[in-house]
This record gives sequence, C-alpha cells and structure tokens, in this order.
Amino acid sequence: MQLAEVRFEQGDADEAHDVLDRLACDAATNDGHCTLVAELLAERGDLHGALRWYDRAVARLSTEELRALSGSDGWMQMSSVMIRGRREVRQQLGLVPDATDELAPAAPTQRRQIVDVDGVRDAVKSGRVPRQVRMVIFQRQERAEARRRWPQEHAVTDDEHYQAAERRWRELTNSGVPAIRVVPATVTGLCEFADRVGESALDPALKTRYSETLPEEHTIAWPPPRNSPCWCGSTAKYKKCCGRAV
Repeated sequence: MQLAEVRFEQGDADEAHDVLDRLACDAATNDGHCTLVAELLAERGDLHGALRWYDRAVARLSTEELRALSGSDGWMQMSSVMIRGRREVRQQLGLVPDATDELAPAAPTQRRQIVDVDGVRDAVKSGRVPRQVRMVIFQRQERAEARRRWPQEHAVTDDEHYQAAERRWRELTNSGVPAIRVVPATVTGLCEFADRVGESALDPALKTRYSETLPEEHTIAWPPPRNSPCWCGSTAKYKKCCGRAV
C-alpha cells in the first residue's frame, strides 16, 4: 500500500493501480489493508475506487465481527472506522443507504465521560474503564495565542507538546479505553466561558466543563485516518505528523 502511495505522489498513477491490483489478489490482504487503500483513494477523489476497496474490507469481516458491529456497542469496534468511511463515500456518491451503512452507529452521547488523563488512569486502575473520553487541546494556531497570553503555561515547543499528548492517548488506548475524542478549544471561547462562570481559564476542571458546551460534531475522533488532517491543526496528514511512531 505504501508503494502505491509513493507512486501516486510521483505522478505514476498506472503503476500505483498495478500495485493495488496485486494487493487485491494477495491472500494476506486483510480488512485493515483494504480500509487504508480506500482512504487513500477517497482522499484522491476516486470515490468509486474507494468504495470497491471498502466493499472488499466488509467482505473480509467475520460473522462475529459483523455481529459485534450490529450490537449496541458497535461504535466501539475498530472496524467501525471502516464502516463510517464507507458510509461517507456512499453518501458522497448519492447512493441509497444499505444494510452495512446501518452498522456501527455513532457513540451515544449519554455514555460520554469527560475527564482528564489522570482521571482516566485512576478510573482504569479501579476497573471503571470509561466508554469515551474527551481531551481538550489548543490546535497549533490557537496554541500560539495561548502561549502569548499565558507563556508560563505553554513553555514547551509545539512538537514536544503534541508528541506528549499522542503518547498519553496511546497509553490510554493500550490500557483499554475504547474511544477518545479530541476537543479543539479556542482561547477566546475558553476565556468567555471562564468569565461567565467567574473562574480561571487555566483551571483544568474548567476546561473540562467548557468542553461539555461543545457539540459532538466539533470534536475529532482519535486517532484520525492516516491520510486525514492531523488532529493538532497542522496542514500535514496524520501519518506524517502526530501519527508517526512516537
């Protein structure tokens, strides 16, 4: 798959598609590989090609995986990312929803738990694994404003800051937390909220309460697809930014 991506970037689309054709015939290709190819093609605007690869991914799911996706906790399954990607491509193509589109519903908001990293770690240690957590961050442009306003609170470089966040979230995922949502905050919004409630904008608890005021569509599912924009707000793809090996 990486070879095909390189060929696309070099402008050799024919060779890239030859690589993908060989991958499609490889018995070792799994649903994860198919999803990555589908994301690559969707990013390039080849929606019909992306859908073919998403359909290959669906065909590789086991009966148990499909049953898990159709359950009440289907949104927690790793393959739900693929289902949502497929559904989005089909919507862009103007296709009528099919049975697969109905799998893996969005995470129910009533089960959301909004806590900080330390709170999540404490919950996991006590056996109370949160169903979903929200992590409030300033994306790069907003962090520059936050650094100007509160230099003592943002002394480390952007790269150090975002790499540390990526490490913490990977640790939480490895400890069993099923879903993390990144909440991009704005300095203005945070300060206005702090003024309304009469508390400090630097209080971590206030940041958590502020995040509760933001709708689900304002958040970013972490980790994003490899070829999607990075959650930190850079112009780079996730795989070439915070998604690199930390």
